[in-house]
Amino acid sequence: MTRKDYYEILGVPRTATQEDIKRAYRKLVKEWHPDRHPENRKEAEERFKEIQEAYEVLSDPQKRAQYDRFGYVGETGGGATWQDVHAPGSIFEDFFGDFSDIFDMFFGTSRTSAGRRTTTRARRGEDIELSINITLEDAIRGRNVPLEYDRYVVCSRCNGTGAEPGTGRRTCPRCGGTGVIREEKRTFFGLFVNTYTCPVCGGEGYVVEQECPKCGGSGRVKERRRITVKVPPGVEDGARLRIKGGGNAGTNGGDYGDLYVTVRIAPDPRFERKGRDLFTTITIDHVQAALGTTVQIPTPEGYETVKIPPGTQPDTVFKLKGLGFPEVGTGRRGDLFVKVKVEIPRPSKRERRILMEIAQRRGLKVDEE
Repeated sequence: MTRKDYYEILGVPRTATQEDIKRAYRKLVKEWHPDRHPENRKEAEERFKEIQEAYEVLSDPQKRAQYDRFGYVGETGGGATWQDVHAPGSIFEDFFGDFSDIFDMFFGTSRTSAGRRTTTRARRGEDIELSINITLEDAIRGRNVPLEYDRYVVCSRCNGTGAEPGTGRRTCPRCGGTGVIREEKRTFFGLFVNTYTCPVCGGEGYVVEQECPKCGGSGRVKERRRITVKVPPGVEDGARLRIKGGGNAGTNGGDYGDLYVTVRIAPDPRFERKGRDLFTTITIDHVQAALGTTVQIPTPEGYETVKIPPGTQPDTVFKLKGLGFPEVGTGRRGDLFVKVKVEIPRPSKRERRILMEIAQRRGLKVDEE
C-alpha cells in the first residue's frame, strides 16, 4: 500500500502549527472543490478527497502523532464507528448531536448540508514544547534562564473574532451553519452518504463579513515572546517545567495552552550523578598512597581539600558530606563520593634499588632482575 505524505498534500512543513495546517486546508479546499472544475471533475474529486484525508489526520493531535511516528493512521475518511462519532473531542462531535441525522433520507439523490445547526465552541490553544540546556553547576544551584519563542496570541485588532472591527459574522451560506457538507447519492447498491468539512467556513459554521487584515480572519497572530524560566536547584535531567498559559491562544474565546520546557543538563566528565549523590575518581601515586598526602578534590562548586591517610588502598572511597545535589523542594543535599585510584609506575634504577632494600627488610619475595 502506497503511503501518502499528508504534509506534502497540504503543502506545509512537518513543523507546521495547527493554525498553519488549518490555513492551508481552507485555501486548498476552495481551490480544488469539484464545482470549480467541471471540465476535469474526476481529478478534482480525487484531489479534494486527499486534502480532506490529510486534514482529518493532521488536525487531530493524536492522529498526527501516530502518523509522524509510523507514517500512517489506520483508515481515514468514512471509517468512523459509532464510538468514534460520540467520542469526546471527535471531529464528529462538533457536527452531529445524533448520528441518525445521516440516515434521515432514504430515497432519491440529493446534495445538501446536514440539518442540525452547530454552535461555535471555544477551543483551548495548543501547548508548546521547548527545551533549554544548563550545566551541572546550574542544576545544583538553580538558575533563571532567559527564553525566547514564537506563539500565537489573540489578535489585538479584532479581539479574536477574525472580523474587521465594525463588521460581524454571519451563518455560512454553504453549510447553513453546520460546519459540514453532506452529499447523498442513491446507487444500485443503496444510499451512500459522504460527509466532509465545509470548504467555505472550514467547519466553523460561520463566515466573517470582512476578514481582519491583521490576522487574515484567524483571530490569532504570531508574536515573539521573552520570558525567564526559573530552574529549581536539584532539577533532574529531562525534567519538564510547565508554564501555565504560556502556549498558543485559543479560538472563540478559548484559554491559552501551556508551555512545557524540558531541561537538559550537559554532561560533566568529572562527575556521575545517582539521585542526590555525586561520584568522582582521583588518581594518586603509590608513594602518596603509602605515605599519605593532601589533595584537592574537584566539586561542582570549586575544590575541597582532603587528607589521604598513609596506607590508603586502591579503590578506597571517601565521602564528602553535603556536596551532592539538593533535593527539589527541601534543599537537603546529597553527598560526594570520591574513589581513589593508585597509580604504580615502572620504577627507575635508583627507585628499584630502594624498593629491593625494603623488600629484603620485610622478607618479601620479588623478581631480582
